[in-house]
Amino acid sequence: MHFKDKNALSECIAADLYRYSGRTDKKTLRKVRRRSAGFRFTYYMRLCTYTRQRPLLKYTLFPFYKQRMRRAAGKVGIELHELTEVGKGLHIAHGGCIVVHSGAVLGENVCLSQGVTIGQTLKNGEVCLPVIGNRVYIAPGAKVIGGVHVGNNVAIGANAVVTHDVPDNAVVAGIPARVLHMGGAGEYVTNPWEAEAAK
Repeated sequence: MHFKDKNALSECIAADLYRYSGRTDKKTLRKVRRRSAGFRFTYYMRLCTYTRQRPLLKYTLFPFYKQRMRRAAGKVGIELHELTEVGKGLHIAHGGCIVVHSGAVLGENVCLSQGVTIGQTLKNGEVCLPVIGNRVYIAPGAKVIGGVHVGNNVAIGANAVVTHDVPDNAVVAGIPARVLHMGGAGEYVTNPWEAEAAK
């Protein structure tokens, strides 16, 4: 993800914070950063992304934030590179064995649960990577593998293995995953960040 300026960074952090608490004030930021390993990781990941993209900060603040991010990643049990395309409003419900390929794309208001893998496949020598839409809930143990496109407002069930495209508003489960109904993510995506949330 690319932040054009510090305001874009601040909005992204606010969006992530809103997913956890429904609030964006500084007091809540300090409290959630202390108490939630998932948010703490995301917070330092955003700072790493921002500082790595700026020549002066890359050699001053970036190494400091990278160290903090690695420490937070170890505590939450997640592998997610700071340059991975991750939209605003990321929510890590529970840590533990979460792996996201650095070339994958995650939209806005995505929920990652424990044991989730978003990974690659090889097809005719080419790396194929998932693209996850907006407002997507990925339940514990789910795997999204290869060059699949997961639509918007989707819920992926526990331990599902997604190897084919998923349409908007679908609820999928199973191995391989299939569409159960078109009810969407619904209340599984709590406190979704929208423009109105900033007002």
